[in-house]
Amino acid sequence: MLRVTAGGVTQHFPPSAGEVLIGRSAASNVVVPESRVSRRHLLVSFDDGWVARDQGSSGGTWRDGVQVGEVPVDGAVELALGGPSGPVVSLAAPRAAPPRPPGTITVGRAPGNDIVIDDLLTARHHARLTPNADGWFLEDLDKHHQTFVRGADVETAQLREGDVVTFGKVRFVVTGDGVLPVPDSPSSGGLDVSDVHYALPGGKVLTAGVSLDVAGPRLVALIGPSGSGKSTLLRLISGELEPARGSVRYQGIDAHRQQEEVHGRIGVVPQHTIAHAQLTARKALQYAAELRLSQDTTAGERRQRVDDVLAELSLSEHADIPVRRMSGGQQRRLAIAFELLTSPSLLILDEPTAGLDPALVRQIMTGLRELADGGRQIVVTTHDLAHLDLCDDVLIMLPGGRVEYFGPPGGIEAHFGTADWADIFERLNAATPPPPPATAGPDLGERLRRLNPLAWLDRLSGFGRPDAQRSAARVVRPAPEIVGPQAIDQRRRRQQTWVLIRRQLRLIWADRGYAGFLLALPMVLALLTFAIPDETGLGRPVSPASTEAMRLLVVLVVGAAFMGMAATVRDLVAERRIFRHERAAGLMPDAYLAAKIAVFCGVVVVQTLILLRLVYWFRAGPEDGVLFGAGNVEVGIALAATAIVSALLGLLISALVSTPEQTMPPLVVAIMAQLVLCGGLIEVTGQAVVSQLSWLVPSRWGYAAAASTVDLTELVRNAPDDALWSHNPAAWLGSLLALAVLGTAYAWLARRRLRTT
Repeated sequence: MLRVTAGGVTQHFPPSAGEVLIGRSAASNVVVPESRVSRRHLLVSFDDGWVARDQGSSGGTWRDGVQVGEVPVDGAVELALGGPSGPVVSLAAPRAAPPRPPGTITVGRAPGNDIVIDDLLTARHHARLTPNADGWFLEDLDKHHQTFVRGADVETAQLREGDVVTFGKVRFVVTGDGVLPVPDSPSSGGLDVSDVHYALPGGKVLTAGVSLDVAGPRLVALIGPSGSGKSTLLRLISGELEPARGSVRYQGIDAHRQQEEVHGRIGVVPQHTIAHAQLTARKALQYAAELRLSQDTTAGERRQRVDDVLAELSLSEHADIPVRRMSGGQQRRLAIAFELLTSPSLLILDEPTAGLDPALVRQIMTGLRELADGGRQIVVTTHDLAHLDLCDDVLIMLPGGRVEYFGPPGGIEAHFGTADWADIFERLNAATPPPPPATAGPDLGERLRRLNPLAWLDRLSGFGRPDAQRSAARVVRPAPEIVGPQAIDQRRRRQQTWVLIRRQLRLIWADRGYAGFLLALPMVLALLTFAIPDETGLGRPVSPASTEAMRLLVVLVVGAAFMGMAATVRDLVAERRIFRHERAAGLMPDAYLAAKIAVFCGVVVVQTLILLRLVYWFRAGPEDGVLFGAGNVEVGIALAATAIVSALLGLLISALVSTPEQTMPPLVVAIMAQLVLCGGLIEVTGQAVVSQLSWLVPSRWGYAAAASTVDLTELVRNAPDDALWSHNPAAWLGSLLALAVLGTAYAWLARRRLRTT
């Protein structure tokens, strides 16, 4: 048995294989995607023993610094390809060992495993295979990294000869002697799109019978008029949309039925920037590496991977400047860098050259050509027609999502009878799109579903978006949930939450203007309290007719509500495109929301403490409390709880609206409602409808808790006789419990919205 190790991946070849070709070509048995390696570099053949022979490579084959042409593989041999410092290939052919029953095989990233996988999506100690009478028994040793058998995510499985097993994104086929790697290169199956149809719920056809076969490392351009379904086809290939008919397979894996297994092999680069503008390129990639790579990767491994990706895309010298200061071309390359972290073999790019000047367009297209030459498949939509000669194939689509031409750029003129792109596009636009399929009206079940208030909530949240965008948003399948015990993977959720908390804190710190606003807001609100005539603050007034305590509480409670909503109301919607992209790459929505809640709850609590500290410098606090005896503490708890629940309300609004500009109307309405319905401005007790509406706003319960602490009905002679203001522990705790219920409801609705966004 010949053992070949290249790039950290070990493969085994029996003598019956005859020959093993090593080179840069995707057709090689062992692919070494390095520019110094020739396409057919080294041939290892068996003839009563293994012998490695150089195939006339340009850089030669080297052993111990000496160029060699032929080397017997006797024991272990290390050969450098393309030069003394070139990539090293290790060959080992143990001398005749007596046949013995195979033992346990361990698989993982750590060097001590029997099968070492150089893949940062694989655990250091990933799985164990134990021989038994039926074949091999597979056990996943790290429940936080997925293992697939015949496309199904498993923790244990009985394997039989011929089964395909995937660890991380590296596939193996089970043999009688163990497992042999399946070449993870574009040539092993490639991209196969077969008769794909997709239409919006209203019947508008976006793609109709699209088929294409991409084998081997290639750069494929998708062009066509607006409305020809280019972006839809990309979303179908990536698995984001599911076709009504037809199939998409990559390297033999169904991109929709086995989406979890295939997504590590496919990188999707959207047209928009997917990095936070406040972060540096290096820091943004480091956070992405923590979220995407194996949980047991070390900080050093992640740093090295980030550095490698930056160097590959010529971004090293720009790595430590904020993303917002990078040029358009640099930001597009950074978007590609995010996907290269996991080393996908297929890259999908949507209009990477849009809005760039000609020089940057050429730079991007040349870079994509280099990525394809490095062994990847690249599929890109573009309106740039000047650099199609860099592509291997061009797919030209008609309106209605039909294919007009698929082939090399050199065949376009012969197909259309002209090389004038204006004439070609005029002909494409003149093509008649296919008629939409006949559709029946909604049945009774569909009508009942539309009565679901949560469904209406989702529909209203799309107000302001174009019809096609709303329809597409409804049919996008959310990121698949992991089934079985992994569905409650607490460790993975905690790990992602911790990473996102640190990232959110850095985002706040990096945006000095926003951080300054958060710090100044409680100071401004404290100044507003000076508009209320000063007597005794929240203590017992000198004049029996004083209403200072009631008015001061209105400013404090509504101010706390405003701080909470102002901190969060734009946050989710501003990051929506980044969130969607990260979710498709494996981010858990629950971890994302939990991190937001943790950070902003901490922020608004600090703001509340600053507000109260400034107010208590100039105003007296309550004389005593109802539960702790310290009235100042109880008022602080009431205000902090109001701010937290209002922050959750802000997150819900941010989850429901479509654009940051749409947050202002609901923010104004919500703040006005909190002011009017808190109970301190107008009497709400006993008022039909108004009283019930007040239960839905945090300020009503925050004001009630604070009023209970200061005994407002005793301090203010003409105060409403509100049972919620009673000066007793039950009233105070009841108001906090109501705030907890409201906050839970807001968080649950925001979570539900995030999972379907």
